[in-house]
Amino acid sequence: MDYRLDSDTPVVVSLRRAARTEIHAANRNAQLLPDEQAVHELRKHCKKLRALLRLIYPNKNPLFRRENDRYRKLARCLSAGRDLVSMRTALLTLAPPSHFEKMHRVLRQIQQSLRDEENLIRVEGLLEEARESIEEWPLHNIRWGDIDTGYLRGYQRARKAWLEAREGDNAHKLHQLRKRVKDHWYHCRLLRERHPQSIALRCEPLKQLAQLLGDWRDLYLLCHFAITVGEPLGEELIKLLEMCDWHKVRLRLEIEKGCAEFFAHKKLVI
Repeated sequence: MDYRLDSDTPVVVSLRRAARTEIHAANRNAQLLPDEQAVHELRKHCKKLRALLRLIYPNKNPLFRRENDRYRKLARCLSAGRDLVSMRTALLTLAPPSHFEKMHRVLRQIQQSLRDEENLIRVEGLLEEARESIEEWPLHNIRWGDIDTGYLRGYQRARKAWLEAREGDNAHKLHQLRKRVKDHWYHCRLLRERHPQSIALRCEPLKQLAQLLGDWRDLYLLCHFAITVGEPLGEELIKLLEMCDWHKVRLRLEIEKGCAEFFAHKKLVI
Protein backbone atom coordinates (compact mmCIF):
# COMPACT_ATOMS: atom_id res chain seq x y z
CA MET A 1 0.00 0.00 0.00
CA ASP A 2 1.19 3.51 -0.81
CA TYR A 3 2.25 5.89 1.97
CA ARG A 4 -0.97 7.88 2.32
CA LEU A 5 -4.05 8.34 4.46
CA ASP A 6 -7.34 7.25 2.93
CA SER A 7 -9.80 10.10 3.42
CA ASP A 8 -12.74 7.80 2.63
CA THR A 9 -12.19 5.78 5.80
CA PRO A 10 -12.35 6.84 9.47
CA VAL A 11 -9.18 8.66 10.43
CA VAL A 12 -8.35 6.17 13.22
CA VAL A 13 -8.53 3.26 10.78
CA SER A 14 -6.44 5.08 8.19
CA LEU A 15 -3.72 6.11 10.68
CA ARG A 16 -3.32 2.64 12.15
CA ARG A 17 -3.34 1.05 8.70
CA ALA A 18 -0.59 3.37 7.47
CA ALA A 19 1.57 2.58 10.51
CA ARG A 20 1.03 -1.18 10.19
CA THR A 21 1.97 -1.01 6.51
CA GLU A 22 5.33 0.58 7.30
CA ILE A 23 6.11 -2.05 9.94
CA HIS A 24 5.16 -4.85 7.55
CA ALA A 25 7.32 -3.40 4.76
CA ALA A 26 10.25 -2.90 7.15
CA ASN A 27 10.05 -6.53 8.29
CA ARG A 28 9.85 -7.80 4.72
CA ASN A 29 12.85 -5.74 3.64
CA ALA A 30 14.91 -6.90 6.62
CA GLN A 31 14.30 -10.50 5.62
CA LEU A 32 14.62 -10.31 1.84
CA LEU A 33 16.97 -7.51 0.81
CA PRO A 34 20.80 -7.51 0.87
CA ASP A 35 22.14 -5.97 4.08
CA GLU A 36 23.14 -2.59 2.66
CA GLN A 37 19.82 -2.09 0.88
CA ALA A 38 17.84 -3.42 3.85
CA VAL A 39 19.49 -0.89 6.17
CA HIS A 40 18.62 1.94 3.80
CA GLU A 41 14.97 0.86 3.53
CA LEU A 42 14.58 0.23 7.26
CA ARG A 43 15.84 3.70 8.09
CA LYS A 44 13.33 5.17 5.63
CA HIS A 45 10.45 3.28 7.25
CA CYS A 46 11.50 4.58 10.67
CA LYS A 47 11.52 8.15 9.38
CA LYS A 48 8.08 7.71 7.83
CA LEU A 49 6.68 6.34 11.08
CA ARG A 50 8.16 9.24 13.05
CA ALA A 51 6.64 11.68 10.54
CA LEU A 52 3.27 9.98 10.95
CA LEU A 53 3.53 10.41 14.73
CA ARG A 54 4.37 14.10 14.32
CA LEU A 55 1.25 14.52 12.22
CA ILE A 56 -0.87 13.18 15.09
CA TYR A 57 0.80 14.53 18.21
CA PRO A 58 2.75 17.62 19.27
CA ASN A 59 6.34 17.04 20.38
CA LYS A 60 5.54 17.42 24.09
CA ASN A 61 2.96 14.63 24.05
CA PRO A 62 4.27 11.72 26.22
CA LEU A 63 3.15 9.08 23.72
CA PHE A 64 4.90 10.89 20.89
CA ARG A 65 8.11 11.09 22.91
CA ARG A 66 8.00 7.39 23.74
CA GLU A 67 7.23 6.18 20.21
CA ASN A 68 9.51 8.70 18.51
CA ASP A 69 12.36 7.57 20.75
CA ARG A 70 11.59 3.95 19.81
CA TYR A 71 12.03 4.57 16.07
CA ARG A 72 14.99 6.91 16.55
CA LYS A 73 16.88 4.24 18.47
CA LEU A 74 15.90 1.62 15.91
CA ALA A 75 17.32 3.72 13.05
CA ARG A 76 20.46 4.68 14.95
CA CYS A 77 21.51 1.08 15.48
CA LEU A 78 21.86 0.93 11.67
CA SER A 79 23.48 4.31 11.09
CA ALA A 80 27.21 3.49 10.88
CA GLY A 81 27.05 1.54 7.64
CA ARG A 82 24.58 3.97 6.14
CA ASP A 83 26.95 6.94 6.59
CA LEU A 84 29.66 5.04 4.71
CA VAL A 85 27.28 4.36 1.83
CA SER A 86 26.37 8.07 1.76
CA MET A 87 30.01 9.12 1.62
CA ARG A 88 30.78 6.62 -1.12
CA THR A 89 27.83 7.92 -3.15
CA ALA A 90 28.96 11.52 -2.61
CA LEU A 91 32.48 10.62 -3.74
CA LEU A 92 31.13 9.14 -6.97
CA THR A 93 29.19 12.35 -7.69
CA LEU A 94 32.46 14.28 -7.65
CA ALA A 95 34.41 12.11 -10.11
CA PRO A 96 34.52 8.64 -11.75
CA PRO A 97 35.73 5.68 -9.65
CA SER A 98 39.23 5.97 -11.17
CA HIS A 99 39.69 9.27 -9.30
CA PHE A 100 40.40 9.52 -5.56
CA GLU A 101 41.60 5.91 -5.46
CA LYS A 102 43.04 6.23 -1.96
CA MET A 103 39.77 7.50 -0.53
CA HIS A 104 37.81 4.74 -2.26
CA ARG A 105 40.22 2.20 -0.78
CA VAL A 106 39.79 3.57 2.75
CA LEU A 107 35.99 3.51 2.46
CA ARG A 108 36.02 -0.07 1.13
CA GLN A 109 38.22 -1.26 3.98
CA ILE A 110 35.93 0.22 6.61
CA GLN A 111 32.81 -1.05 4.84
CA GLN A 112 34.20 -4.59 4.81
CA SER A 113 34.83 -4.45 8.55
CA LEU A 114 31.19 -3.61 9.26
CA ARG A 115 28.53 -6.27 9.32
CA ASP A 116 24.83 -5.53 9.75
CA GLU A 117 23.53 -9.09 10.08
CA GLU A 118 23.37 -9.04 13.87
CA ASN A 119 21.76 -5.59 13.94
CA LEU A 120 19.19 -6.64 11.35
CA ILE A 121 18.29 -9.71 13.42
CA ARG A 122 17.83 -7.52 16.49
CA VAL A 123 15.75 -5.06 14.46
CA GLU A 124 13.19 -7.74 13.64
CA GLY A 125 12.42 -8.14 17.35
CA LEU A 126 12.20 -4.38 17.82
CA LEU A 127 9.81 -4.10 14.88
CA GLU A 128 7.53 -6.73 16.41
CA GLU A 129 7.43 -4.69 19.63
CA ALA A 130 6.62 -1.60 17.57
CA ARG A 131 3.80 -3.40 15.76
CA GLU A 132 2.22 -4.39 19.07
CA SER A 133 2.55 -0.85 20.36
CA ILE A 134 0.70 0.58 17.33
CA GLU A 135 -2.40 -1.38 18.34
CA GLU A 136 -2.38 0.48 21.66
CA TRP A 137 -2.04 4.01 20.31
CA PRO A 138 -4.93 6.04 21.82
CA LEU A 139 -6.41 7.41 18.61
CA HIS A 140 -10.12 7.38 19.46
CA ASN A 141 -10.30 11.17 19.94
CA ILE A 142 -8.37 12.03 16.75
CA ARG A 143 -10.34 13.77 13.98
CA TRP A 144 -9.38 14.80 10.45
CA GLY A 145 -9.25 18.40 11.65
CA ASP A 146 -6.54 17.38 14.14
CA ILE A 147 -4.55 15.88 11.28
CA ASP A 148 -4.82 19.12 9.30
CA THR A 149 -3.60 20.98 12.38
CA GLY A 150 -0.66 18.60 12.60
CA TYR A 151 0.18 19.30 8.97
CA LEU A 152 0.25 23.05 9.57
CA ARG A 153 2.33 22.49 12.70
CA GLY A 154 4.86 20.56 10.61
CA TYR A 155 4.99 23.36 8.04
CA GLN A 156 5.77 25.89 10.78
CA ARG A 157 8.58 23.70 12.10
CA ALA A 158 10.08 23.39 8.62
CA ARG A 159 9.81 27.13 8.01
CA LYS A 160 11.45 27.90 11.35
CA ALA A 161 14.30 25.50 10.53
CA TRP A 162 14.81 27.27 7.20
CA LEU A 163 14.94 30.72 8.81
CA GLU A 164 17.50 29.45 11.32
CA ALA A 165 19.65 27.83 8.61
CA ARG A 166 19.70 30.75 6.16
CA GLU A 167 22.93 32.30 7.39
CA GLY A 168 26.12 30.41 6.57
CA ASP A 169 26.76 26.68 6.23
CA ASN A 170 26.09 25.51 9.77
CA ALA A 171 26.00 21.73 9.35
CA HIS A 172 23.80 21.09 12.37
CA LYS A 173 21.19 23.65 11.32
CA LEU A 174 21.14 22.37 7.73
CA HIS A 175 20.75 18.82 9.01
CA GLN A 176 17.80 19.93 11.15
CA LEU A 177 16.34 21.68 8.10
CA ARG A 178 16.70 18.48 6.09
CA LYS A 179 14.79 16.51 8.74
CA ARG A 180 11.99 19.06 8.92
CA VAL A 181 11.70 19.27 5.12
CA LYS A 182 11.48 15.47 4.94
CA ASP A 183 8.77 15.51 7.61
CA HIS A 184 6.82 18.09 5.62
CA TRP A 185 7.27 16.04 2.44
CA TYR A 186 6.03 12.90 4.21
CA HIS A 187 3.04 14.82 5.57
CA CYS A 188 2.21 16.00 2.06
CA ARG A 189 2.33 12.43 0.83
CA LEU A 190 0.04 11.28 3.63
CA LEU A 191 -2.52 14.02 2.93
CA ARG A 192 -2.28 14.39 -0.83
CA GLU A 193 -5.57 12.54 -1.38
CA ARG A 194 -7.40 14.62 1.20
CA HIS A 195 -6.14 17.91 -0.30
CA PRO A 196 -5.38 17.16 -3.98
CA GLN A 197 -5.18 20.81 -5.04
CA SER A 198 -3.21 22.45 -2.24
CA ILE A 199 -1.03 19.66 -0.81
CA ALA A 200 -0.53 17.05 -3.54
CA LEU A 201 1.26 19.53 -5.80
CA ARG A 202 3.97 20.08 -3.17
CA CYS A 203 5.07 16.44 -3.02
CA GLU A 204 7.53 16.13 -5.91
CA PRO A 205 9.28 19.53 -5.45
CA LEU A 206 9.66 18.87 -1.71
CA LYS A 207 11.17 15.48 -2.50
CA GLN A 208 13.73 17.21 -4.71
CA LEU A 209 14.48 19.79 -2.00
CA ALA A 210 15.02 17.02 0.56
CA GLN A 211 17.39 15.31 -1.90
CA LEU A 212 19.43 18.51 -2.29
CA LEU A 213 19.76 18.77 1.47
CA GLY A 214 20.74 15.12 1.64
CA ASP A 215 23.41 15.63 -1.04
CA TRP A 216 24.82 18.59 0.92
CA ARG A 217 24.90 16.50 4.09
CA ASP A 218 26.69 13.63 2.32
CA LEU A 219 29.38 15.99 1.01
CA TYR A 220 29.80 17.45 4.48
CA LEU A 221 30.29 13.96 5.95
CA LEU A 222 32.79 13.15 3.20
CA CYS A 223 34.81 16.32 3.88
CA HIS A 224 34.83 15.70 7.63
CA PHE A 225 35.92 12.09 7.12
CA ALA A 226 38.65 13.06 4.63
CA ILE A 227 40.13 15.53 7.11
CA THR A 228 40.07 12.80 9.77
CA VAL A 229 41.93 10.39 7.47
CA GLY A 230 44.39 13.17 6.62
CA GLU A 231 47.95 12.35 5.54
CA PRO A 232 47.36 8.86 4.04
CA LEU A 233 45.29 10.53 1.32
CA GLY A 234 48.28 12.55 0.14
CA GLU A 235 47.57 15.02 -2.66
CA GLU A 236 44.02 13.69 -3.00
CA LEU A 237 42.99 15.48 0.20
CA ILE A 238 43.22 19.09 -1.02
CA LYS A 239 41.67 18.27 -4.41
CA LEU A 240 38.82 16.40 -2.72
CA LEU A 241 38.09 19.22 -0.28
CA GLU A 242 38.14 21.82 -3.07
CA MET A 243 35.67 19.84 -5.18
CA CYS A 244 33.41 19.23 -2.18
CA ASP A 245 33.37 22.92 -1.33
CA TRP A 246 32.47 23.89 -4.90
CA HIS A 247 29.57 21.43 -5.03
CA LYS A 248 28.35 22.44 -1.56
CA VAL A 249 28.15 26.10 -2.66
CA ARG A 250 26.14 25.10 -5.74
CA LEU A 251 23.79 22.95 -3.66
CA ARG A 252 23.42 25.72 -1.07
CA LEU A 253 22.13 28.12 -3.73
CA GLU A 254 19.58 25.57 -4.98
CA ILE A 255 18.48 24.80 -1.41
CA GLU A 256 17.91 28.46 -0.65
CA LYS A 257 15.91 28.90 -3.84
CA GLY A 258 13.70 25.91 -3.04
CA CYS A 259 13.13 26.94 0.57
CA ALA A 260 12.27 30.49 -0.45
CA GLU A 261 9.59 29.07 -2.74
CA PHE A 262 8.03 26.63 -0.28
CA PHE A 263 8.39 28.42 3.04
CA ALA A 264 7.91 32.04 2.07
CA HIS A 265 4.48 32.35 3.70
CA LYS A 266 4.27 32.81 7.45
CA LYS A 267 1.00 30.86 7.44
CA LEU A 268 0.00 28.15 5.04
CA VAL A 269 -3.57 27.76 3.80
CA ILE A 270 -4.88 24.30 2.91
